[in-house]
Amino acid sequence: MNELLYVKDIFDKLRQGAYITHEQGNLHAPLTERFEAYADYFKPLGLDLVRHPRDFFYFRTETAESTPAPASLPPIAVFCFILIEATANDGRPVEEYLLTERFSVAGLPHLTSDRFKTHMKAVGIDDEASMRKLIKSMARMGWAEYFPDDTFRFLRPFHRVFDKCHEISQVAEHEHRSALKDGEDINPELN
Repeated sequence: MNELLYVKDIFDKLRQGAYITHEQGNLHAPLTERFEAYADYFKPLGLDLVRHPRDFFYFRTETAESTPAPASLPPIAVFCFILIEATANDGRPVEEYLLTERFSVAGLPHLTSDRFKTHMKAVGIDDEASMRKLIKSMARMGWAEYFPDDTFRFLRPFHRVFDKCHEISQVAEHEHRSALKDGEDINPELN
């Protein structure tokens, strides 16, 4: 068996809850080439190495699956649902637009309508400063890249959030209700 390259660097990055994307070429390339060998290496440690269909890697652990969602997830989910809804309402192809564009914090739709403001306020976001803080937290998680000119773009790992939002929307559609229902409390379990 050939030695696995960068195994310590890969472990250090993934155990922090980060993702390895093609932007980290020196770590991404070996995982791509020898995914099964790396997965087998980490399995005895109780770590499930996952290769997302969008070509990024992360650890899924039993502990993480049974741990309650962090407090930051409901605001992120509401932020994403609003962006998805606004994009769809503008007639843009949602996935392509969200995952290829660079967005200005000041140009976001989240604080432009009473309905969106109400949803954002329900999760503790009521101005651009708190929204900027939320976007920076998504950047720390590896879901977005924040730039000094107050713009950001979503990175490949955002697909995990996007996929979950899509799943929740489908359930809501099946139940004939809106994922973001007016007057309804935000349920972190769904987000």
